[in-house]
Amino acid sequence: MTDPRLAAAERSLDAGDAGAALARSSAVVDDPRASAGLRAAALRVRAEARALGGDLRGALDDTTRSAELAPTDARAWNALGIAAADADEGDRAIEAFARATALDPRYARAWNNFGNALRSAGRRTEARAAFERAVAADARYAFGWTNLSVARRDDGDEAGAAAAARRALALDGRQRTARLVLAGLDRRAGRLDAAIEGYEHALAAQPDDARSRTLVAGALAERDDLLAARSAYVRAANDDPMLLRARLGAELTLPMIPPDADAVAQARADYAAGLARLRDDLPRRVSGMDAMRVVDEFRWTNFLLAYQGENDLALQSAYGDLAAATLHVARASTQDALPRRARAGGRLRVAFVSAFFRDGTAGRYFEHWITGLPRERFDVTVHQLGLGDDELTARVRARADTFREHAAALPSAIAPVVVAGAPDVIVYPELGMDASTFALALLRLAPVQCAGWGHPVTTGLATIDAMFTSAPMEPDGAERHYRERLVRLPGLGTRYGRPPRVERADRAALGLPGDGTLFLFPQSLFKLHPDNDALVAEVLAATGARLVAFEGRHPRLTRAWRARLDRALDARGVPRQRILVRPQVAHDDYLRIGAACDAMLDSVRWSGGNTSLDAIACALPVVTLPGAFMRARQSAAMLERVGVPELVARDTADDVAIAARLAEDPMWRDDLAGRIDRGAARLFDDQAPIEAFAAALEAL
Repeated sequence: MTDPRLAAAERSLDAGDAGAALARSSAVVDDPRASAGLRAAALRVRAEARALGGDLRGALDDTTRSAELAPTDARAWNALGIAAADADEGDRAIEAFARATALDPRYARAWNNFGNALRSAGRRTEARAAFERAVAADARYAFGWTNLSVARRDDGDEAGAAAAARRALALDGRQRTARLVLAGLDRRAGRLDAAIEGYEHALAAQPDDARSRTLVAGALAERDDLLAARSAYVRAANDDPMLLRARLGAELTLPMIPPDADAVAQARADYAAGLARLRDDLPRRVSGMDAMRVVDEFRWTNFLLAYQGENDLALQSAYGDLAAATLHVARASTQDALPRRARAGGRLRVAFVSAFFRDGTAGRYFEHWITGLPRERFDVTVHQLGLGDDELTARVRARADTFREHAAALPSAIAPVVVAGAPDVIVYPELGMDASTFALALLRLAPVQCAGWGHPVTTGLATIDAMFTSAPMEPDGAERHYRERLVRLPGLGTRYGRPPRVERADRAALGLPGDGTLFLFPQSLFKLHPDNDALVAEVLAATGARLVAFEGRHPRLTRAWRARLDRALDARGVPRQRILVRPQVAHDDYLRIGAACDAMLDSVRWSGGNTSLDAIACALPVVTLPGAFMRARQSAAMLERVGVPELVARDTADDVAIAARLAEDPMWRDDLAGRIDRGAARLFDDQAPIEAFAAALEAL
């Protein structure tokens, strides 16, 4: 039978009356006639009352006494764990939850709390196991399924995460976090409409959740719905003035598919004006704000800026200076600092930090920067951010002296781990593709910090000392395009393994027309500047060929690109049906489609990189028109090195003439293919860039 005083205390607690709950539970605690079990229960109620009133230390003291009075009561240890976690005593919380679950292995809530404590301590694998135990103990525990969905997502188990999130929602439709997990998985997979619907459903239940509204805004921007995206960013920033990412989004969001060149110029002008407004606004917002929270809020990249094909030094530097000034205000008011370990001598310690140490463009480019460094001279640590683990990741992990996985951790949690390794040099193979990596680069985590050309544009950050690039790809005077010191490496600037040769497949089996010339035009649609449209139209008008392209991430992007391109086609009298737009496919299928084409038409302003390497590996001729910046000259450097400089155009007319000859002269085309196949050995598996990279690290 429940003690009436304790029952009254619990009712007061349920009503939110901490004072009454404290007084009534204290009457039981102080009653010398009360049993040890009753006093232990009263101490737990009083601990909740103290916590409700903000007295976390008092709550911890009460739960400690409760566990001492009832050492075999799993509930007492669970309460102690909760109080310890609230008081930021993580190790003690873990010990208490471990005791609770050992006493009662069917105690689902204790397993769930155990998982949360382990996750907070960075023990991700153990946390996931605890959540698995929670739902095994109680299959109807919706909150446990929600936490399990988060743990599985953070481990890269997307199918398992989705299954757990759906189970949570089936049990309790109010599980907002589960709904947000599903929306995030949809967004990652490119199902943007479903992602937006999921985010908005979660917002309907909690309209003032500014962070979720920022997620909606980001997904809308990826769909190129800029008016709605900016509106959502503005509302999120108004709801939470400390949400700097919302302010960045409201001012700096760029179009995915600009309708014409004038729209590109207007977007750049709007971006510059947005930076000016942020310079006045952000430092004011962060006074007194934790500096590392500010770093987390700067998880933002100006990714699309580089695809506009202009000199981005001034705009990127202005953004970098804005971030530095904002962080300086926060540091001045909080005195936050990262402790640094002194250099201990011995091998040069190099830390590589990226979210792309997996099979993909950046992973293929820079794997050998890590695996090829001589270990008698270098101690190599790899920090893998984000999700994804495959055979390339395994090769990097096996070769690294130390491999750290950070999964979904925030920059504020990653930075101390990087600093603890006392690196002499940090190398970011790309800066601009991943928001968390770019935020980390705002900090001085090592004496020397470098970027690679994974995103081939200046970072604009004063904290990045050097930019590694490919010497043959850079134009004369390239130093004027970078804030960093430019370090030119030979060849590709890296050792790139030769992709497997794909034999020419039957076109019909690939859904392609069996006759006529096919030009491969493989770039992602957001990379295609409006200047490409007239060039494509001229080539097709001159050749009678057809063009094979690929859909965008969302139908809205594909429609916008086709509308823009169709205007150029109509102006030259080219039938629109000569553009063959294929669904996005896996890499192996993409290679088969490429091998079935006759040649590749390169894009201007941003040339092929990985796509050109794939084409060369398949002995597919590529016609390219180099531009003013490195990112528009990659294909040209590759073709020169392979030994087919006649595929590098001097101007637009020459580009059209080369494409026309490729379409009309199969003997010349076959001769080029043979020369490309023989010359590819000069391009792939080149060790010289790795040796130069090692020497440059030591010199820096």
